[in-house]
Formats: sequence, structure tokens, C-alpha cells
Amino acid sequence: MRRAILLQIDEITAKKVRILKEFSLKATSEFNTLWVERDFCNTFMDFHRKTFAKSKKKTGFNVQVYASLERAVWRSKSKSKGITVKFNVPRNCKTFDMTMPFIELGIYPRNRIAIPIKKNRNFQRYSDLLKSGWICKTYGLTSRLEIVAYLSKDEVELPLKKNVLGVDVNSKCFAVSVISPEGKVLHQDYFGKGIWVKRKKIFERKSVLQSYADTGSDYAKKALRRLKRNEHNFVKNRIGEVVKDITDMALQYDADIAIENLKRFSSKGKRFNREVMRIPFFTFKKNLIQRCFDKNITLNIVDAWHTSKFCSHCGAVGKGHDSSNYTLFRCKKCGVEVNSDRQASLNVAIKSLLGRRVTTNHNTLQISNRRVPVNGLVRPDAVVEPIVAVRHISSTYGKPTGFSRG
Repeated sequence: MRRAILLQIDEITAKKVRILKEFSLKATSEFNTLWVERDFCNTFMDFHRKTFAKSKKKTGFNVQVYASLERAVWRSKSKSKGITVKFNVPRNCKTFDMTMPFIELGIYPRNRIAIPIKKNRNFQRYSDLLKSGWICKTYGLTSRLEIVAYLSKDEVELPLKKNVLGVDVNSKCFAVSVISPEGKVLHQDYFGKGIWVKRKKIFERKSVLQSYADTGSDYAKKALRRLKRNEHNFVKNRIGEVVKDITDMALQYDADIAIENLKRFSSKGKRFNREVMRIPFFTFKKNLIQRCFDKNITLNIVDAWHTSKFCSHCGAVGKGHDSSNYTLFRCKKCGVEVNSDRQASLNVAIKSLLGRRVTTNHNTLQISNRRVPVNGLVRPDAVVEPIVAVRHISSTYGKPTGFSRG
């Protein structure tokens, strides 16, 4: 697991500010120069052999600094107006703490500069992570003269918890279901309903401001930028709150968490994108992975095949949502009618429970009167053997679970 924390620089002399700015501008200029030369190379080693010797001598950067620039250029898709230069510990960067914390960066050979770090909330978070076992082997200097601490911690395989909490992410909210190994529903709930309501109002306001901005109104353009920034901050904060609530519920019910392996969709127009992206799944997934790691909760990502079409009551696979009511799931085989979002979250949890059979010696869940074979719950191209039940696409912590047997 890796994460980055932004640390602010405390008050420094004008000379140090000038040196750091000149170094950052020089690194950005070299980055853009290398990006142009990269187009004529087929492999990274060809690119390295072509540029390293002459450019290293021309810029005068430390070998490690220049090598990190090369790797960043090779991964980049375009030029940059400002880059983050990385320094490795202990070869090119050191940390020490006297009356205040300092980070010493080797910007040029035999030329190091000590930078004081401001003791704020970010620094306190950084210190707490170091005390809890995280390791920082790389620091970065941004174009805004801020320090980025890149931390890492080894992932460990966690024991299975008793129950499973399934999460279904849709365009309006997060539906969750907690079930026991026997398939008994312990709790069902919704989170994040306010995100969709708030963003709907923001979209309406955006359309009005955009119409004025198209006429050349400077006020509308500024208001539009401010509204986009406020929307980003609102969604980020609410997603964090939802993730905290879900992980707290998982601890309360002694449950592992399971989510779908949703893939990015191709663009089908502004209206469709606006409807689907009201709940940013990939932002939620990223935050959930980090929070589960901090709280020692196993997160399983299961195949999304038939999660909205499979009836957990009788085992039949139908068309999913009711034609007259999108929020309703109606099974044509047994006649059960339930909320479609709750049904999908329950199916995600069921798939995760079925997947436990590969790591346990006993059956955990029985689906009575099923009208679909258990291997019908995975995509056809994912089925390797007739007895395959559910495929866990990946296991966030520990070893991948691979294919689960029914």
C-alpha cells in the first residue's frame, strides 16, 4: 500500500526560495525537452542511452534526480507546466529533527539545502503514519515549493471475518447489505443520498452559468470555476464520510467488505455521463481501499456479472430491473419484489461468500431452489471449469483468491 502526504515548507530565506525556484524551473524545462526526444525511442533503455550522458552533463543534476526525471517522462502523456522532482532516502535526501523538523534535499552534486517543515495537520498525520509502521523512502519537491512524502507499508494477509458486507454503487446512492455465512440478512442500509441531490442542483446552476459564460461574461466564468471547485470539494468530503460509515459498520458486524469490479464506460454523451457519474465510483474505491487497509478490513472485488439480475430468493436470472419501475426488482419465477439497489448489494455479498469456499473446508452458503447453475454468476469467458462459482477479480490484501469453487 502506498500513499502521499503534502507537507508545507516553513519560513525560509529569500536565497533558498530563489535556489529552489531555479531548480524547479530547470527540472521542468528538462522534462519537456526529454519528452520531445522520447518520441523517437521504442524502449525505455533506448531512451535512456540516448539522453542520459549528454543531458546529465548539461543539467548538472544528481544521477538519482535525473533518473527519476527520465522515468517520469517515459510514463507521461504530455508536456508539463510544473513537475514534482523526487529524491531518494538516504542517497539524495535526509531528514533530521532539532527544534523543528527539516528535510535536506540534494539538488546538485555536493550541494544540499535544508528545508524546514511546518507543523500542521498534514505533518501530524505524516508523523502518526511513521509511528504506525509506514516507511518513507522518497520525498518530492513540487513546482509550488511544497514537499511530498511518499509512504509505503507492506500488505498482510488478514483472517476472514465472520460476515460479509456487500456494497452496490449506483448513480444516486450506496446500498449496503450485511449477511451471515448462512445467508441471513443482518442489516441493510443506504448511504450518500445527499450527493445526488446536491450535484443535481449544481448541474442546473452550471448550465445557467455556462450560458452566460458563452456570451463572454467574466463574472459567469469566475463563478463557474468557483462552483466546479466547490463541487469537487463537496464530493470529496462526502465520499470520505460515506467510506467511514461503511467501514465502521463492517467493524460493528465483524464483516469483510465486497464491491463490484466495475469498468470504465465509453462516453455516450453529456447527459448519459452526467447521470452515471453522479456517484464517482473510482474515487470511492480508492478511498475505501485506504480506509480498509488502515482498519485491517479485507476488501474483495467480485465480478459484476448478473449482480442486478440474479434473484437471491430463488436463484433465477431474469432481466433485472422492472420495466415500469427502475428502482424495483421483480422476479418472474418466484414473484418476489424488492428494491433493486438492495438486491444488487445482497448479490455482491453472496458472491463474496461463495468465493470463500476456495479458502475454507466447509460450505458457507446454500442457495435453495436455484434455477441457474452457480457458474452462471460469472462471465462466460471467466469460467474455467464447470464447477467454478464466483471469481474474485482481485484481493486487496494478501494473496489473490483466484477462482472460487462452488
